Amino acid sequence: MMAMKGRPMCIDGMGLVDLAVSRLIPVPSQWPEFFSWAKAAFALEDDSWDPAGAGEPWRGSLPYGKTIASIYLLAYAIRDEYIPQWHARGDYLAAARAMPNPYHGPFYIRFMNNSGGSEAHSDTGRTAARDRTDMYCPVFDLGGKSDDPVNRASVLVHEAWHHWQYHKGYQSGHLGGGAIDPSVEGDYYYPHGTGDFDFGQLWKFSLSPLRFHSPYQVQVEFSADLAEFSFHWVPVAATQSARYYGNTRLAMQFHNRVNYRIGQPRPF
Repeated sequence: MMAMKGRPMCIDGMGLVDLAVSRLIPVPSQWPEFFSWAKAAFALEDDSWDPAGAGEPWRGSLPYGKTIASIYLLAYAIRDEYIPQWHARGDYLAAARAMPNPYHGPFYIRFMNNSGGSEAHSDTGRTAARDRTDMYCPVFDLGGKSDDPVNRASVLVHEAWHHWQYHKGYQSGHLGGGAIDPSVEGDYYYPHGTGDFDFGQLWKFSLSPLRFHSPYQVQVEFSADLAEFSFHWVPVAATQSARYYGNTRLAMQFHNRVNYRIGQPRPF
């Protein structure tokens, strides 16, 4: 991939799961509507994407194409089982989209090479400028622990939830301490049953009774729903990745210890 001036390059290429998901997506000449929709809905219009494959959106080895693969999973992979599922596919998709909606105001998604090890970062409350989310090389680097379309999709949900927090007037930073592994950052997990948020209502919250989500929580609930309630055509490698990433975060990234793991019966 071309280097952006003054910044290092990401490590391009496709791992097993990216390859499996990319094979599901027709090329732009066969399905131009999807590629146009994804670009507009997720505001992938910043020129930072130009050296990252924006001109070749079908190339799943470059950051832009990898982002398209993750958007495809967000848009189509979860089949919607009303009672057992945490939330509807449309809830995760609406939250992750950059367009204004009940979840948040408008923002755009920017590609950045230099990250200091972070997967992504959201800038909210910018003065006289549109809010934004930066996507960094660790979610694109071939062979890296974060380079996976399932993880990338969950990161889009996570970062959008920071915009939700800002929109609702809540602190958008992360925590350390408690049961959070010292090597990572984390949040509180706010337990709820699978029927506590009706489909289409994830954007809502209440303090009494407490019905709330932190960014890492909504991220792992998306991972759980993708792992357990995806369509039959979703590659097994993708559902296994969803379980792995979700359970890793459940074990390491919550201040209060969470006993639930993806694959176990869900609390109702």
